[in-house]
Formats: sequence, C-alpha cells, structure tokens
Amino acid sequence: MQLTEMSELGFRTSVSVFQRPAGGLRWVIIPTIHMGHADYYWAIWQRLRSCSAVIAEIWDGPSSTGMTYANAMRLSRQRTARDLVPQDIDYGALGVPIIFPDSFLAPDADPERRMSAEERMLAHLSTPFLAWHMARAGDWMATEVDWKNLHDHTVVPRDELDVQREDELLHVMHEIDTEFAAEDTEVAVVFGALHIPIVVRDLAGLGYRALPDRQWLTAIDYDEPAILRKPSLDGWMDW
Repeated sequence: MQLTEMSELGFRTSVSVFQRPAGGLRWVIIPTIHMGHADYYWAIWQRLRSCSAVIAEIWDGPSSTGMTYANAMRLSRQRTARDLVPQDIDYGALGVPIIFPDSFLAPDADPERRMSAEERMLAHLSTPFLAWHMARAGDWMATEVDWKNLHDHTVVPRDELDVQREDELLHVMHEIDTEFAAEDTEVAVVFGALHIPIVVRDLAGLGYRALPDRQWLTAIDYDEPAILRKPSLDGWMDW
C-alpha cells in the first residue's frame, strides 16, 4: 500500500480510512513528514476535526527534525525551502482526547508539549552540518531515506527506540479497538511516515480494510502552494 509519493512535482502523503467489512470503528491513518508547507499541516488539522480521538507523537509543537531540515534547506539555498515550516499541528484546539503513546520520551513535557531548550539547541547546532551535506549532494532528498520504499520496513533501518515506540502505539490501538470496535466513530493516527507501515499491516491483521477514495496531502510542492488533492491512483503501486 502506497503511503507517500515523491516525484519531480514534490512530496505528498496519504490520508487513508480503514474499517472492517461489518462496519463500526474507522481508523484515519495519516503518515506525516516533519517539515512542509503550512497549508499541509492545516489540511491535516482540518481532517482531524471529524475524529473522536487522535493518537499522535509526543511533540505536537514544531518538530526538531523538521526545524533542522527546514533551516538547513534555507541555509543551503534550496529553492523549495522558501515556504516550508517545521511540523506544527495544534491538537489542543480540536477539543478531543489526544493520546501520546510515546510520552515516555518526555515524561515531564510542558502543557503545550513544545520542544525543550536542549532539543532546540541541538537542532540549531545540527543545521550547519546538514546544510553542508545538502550543498554537496545538490538535493535535499539525497540526505533522506529511500522514500520510494517507505512502505516496506525491510529497507528502512529500525532501532530499538523505533520498535518500542511502535509497540506502544499498537498497544494503544488494540485497547481502543477492543473497547470501541462496534462504535460508529473515527480515531486518527498521526505519526511520522516511517512508523505507519507497521500500523497498516497490523490493521490488516485485525480485519480492517482500506476504504476507497484515499486522499492525498501535498507537503512540499515545487511550483505551487500545498493543497488537498484526490488524484487518480491509476498505475500507482498499491495492495
């Protein structure tokens, strides 16, 4: 199942809804990247408004990874960087329960769950080195993982922390599924794109299937502002 797509036009991520054939609980699965156009994060927030709960990564403020990449792209004069911002989704404004399964990473996070001073400093210190690498490579994507194979964990390195975070995420999802499987409601999962393939496989194992009319969000567009799109999927790799 294709979760993300990179082309000469830009980079975009999917919004998929999973439900069992008999109906009931619907999972809204939104893989994200940690930097993009502000409209990209606004579109994610708008989609979350219909959900009864959201499962998200620990930081719902700007991501240190996104800040580092966005700043490095500007420093290395990448053309696409002019309108990019680090990830910033205002979950608190949704007024629904927000669950952070990886909260063990920051047990003393402040109420607004913003980056700590230490993380912000690390992001600033890392920026020149990443910018130098980007300038040498000539392409910011050369510094990233193989996005074309993002759907397949066999080609993406996984460390113990990745596995632990995903285990916690799946544990929370299983608890919700056990209690609310028959409910006519939506629960969203908004996690970094690298974590979503295992979520999709787990849902398939529980009997969930992707509904048609998947939506696509443009995170980085080389020629125009990010918009919510529903393109034809003809010829795209899928299950």
